Amino acid sequence: MHRFWNAGDDELVCSGYVRPPDNVEYFLTKLFESTRANGGKRPRMFDAAYLLSRYRAEFGMAEIPAPVQRFVFPMVVGVGSLFGLGKRFADAPAPVEPTK
Repeated sequence: MHRFWNAGDDELVCSGYVRPPDNVEYFLTKLFESTRANGGKRPRMFDAAYLLSRYRAEFGMAEIPAPVQRFVFPMVVGVGSLFGLGKRFADAPAPVEPTK
């Protein structure tokens, strides 16, 4: 697991690779779009809950306590979906299931 941050005021520019890539491009694109739309500090609650729930076998965010991810996020996704917030993820690719 890696964590990226920018210690200064300039835009962070970095490069790297992910193997296997699977859904990382979609996941990061949606996460950064949501952060930008939410003022640049953090992603919108529904978006983070949706993405981290849907792709939990592929990605994790250690800073968010496990009980929040396991119990609170599904409730946020359920309520948000009732209000149509999930429509922006209509093009979401299927999660990759871990191989056994």
